[in-house]
Amino acid sequence: MSTIIYIIASIIICYLVASGTYQLVLAIASKRPARRICKFDGRKRNMLVLVPAYKEDKVILETTKRNMNLRYKYPKTRFDYVVISDGLKDSTNEKLKTLGAKVLKVNFDKSTKVKSLQAAITRYDKAYEGVIILDADNVVNMNLLFKASHYLSCGYKAIQGLRSAANAQTSIALMDGLSEAANTEMLCKGANRLGFSSKLSGSGMVFDYQLFKSLIFQLKAIGGFDKELELALTKKSIYIKYAHDIVVLDEKVANTQAFAKQRGRWLQAQYTFLFKSIKGGFKSLIKGNFDHFHKVMQLALPPRVLAPVLLFIAIAITALCGAYFLTAFSIVGLSATLISYLLALPTIQLMRNVFAIIRSIPKLIWGAIKAIGFMKASKTQFLHTEHKLASS
Repeated sequence: MSTIIYIIASIIICYLVASGTYQLVLAIASKRPARRICKFDGRKRNMLVLVPAYKEDKVILETTKRNMNLRYKYPKTRFDYVVISDGLKDSTNEKLKTLGAKVLKVNFDKSTKVKSLQAAITRYDKAYEGVIILDADNVVNMNLLFKASHYLSCGYKAIQGLRSAANAQTSIALMDGLSEAANTEMLCKGANRLGFSSKLSGSGMVFDYQLFKSLIFQLKAIGGFDKELELALTKKSIYIKYAHDIVVLDEKVANTQAFAKQRGRWLQAQYTFLFKSIKGGFKSLIKGNFDHFHKVMQLALPPRVLAPVLLFIAIAITALCGAYFLTAFSIVGLSATLISYLLALPTIQLMRNVFAIIRSIPKLIWGAIKAIGFMKASKTQFLHTEHKLASS
């Protein structure tokens, strides 16, 4: 192995090993018990629930019907449930109103989630104390508003709830759900246990209303608005709390094409914000804002599906070339990566679905490779993920 190739290989392997080791640290940290939050003061805060819906006629009626049951648990006068209708049919809008939801019709040359949320905050600007962001396919736990009010009463201004998989009808949907579960354990729970902010996931989020209002008009993201928002929050030294008991059912992608498109959008947002924020991240480090620096460095993580594959390839190539130190180092990185997933994921679910997981691996790898091709398109347009939530 020539010196130049050895150096390049060493840098790539070090990057992958560092990422795997970091995941392992988070996975171990996630097993630490959480500190109890303060006792709920019992006051039911005025809440604004925002649901951006872009051409989601197939699912928005069903989820709104289920979610509006909240009015039987939480005082109707204390919250507004607003569907931000972007491209929905007029008949859908009318049906939503009969279910008790408010409907805000919007129309943009290029639709984005940020634009929809900005329009809603402009339109609904009254004495709200909290705002909750949902996706059109989300079905919420009945205690959502009480739990959100509880966390706000304890002084938390930015809260990420638990997004639990609503479906696992295909091997891709199963793996998508497991992937999010692992990320939640490591990047939400594990990060919090180490004193760092949780990641934001785009929905199932709760914010202090005035804080959200002050930040949303600063955002410009086409895709990955959650990444832009978490960077803005941590830059202001605002801690993002992970709340396992604020539960939202979230539909998982069911085929390779949808997986590739979604991951392409995520990767584009991740690396775009990494390059935009890396200089500011080091400035925050110098100023002692470790949380913001940590959030920027998280953006440098490799694609979760490809990382173990690349390490496996590195083991094979370095062994064949006689670079045994790099082989051993790669084995350490692969072991750390795999152990982190074993620690983060529910053992019973893994054992029950072991054969489905093995069968899905080639599809996931192909989907991850295809995702790279979708990155360019997601620079200029929002790549929408279509949902097909089944009625109960």
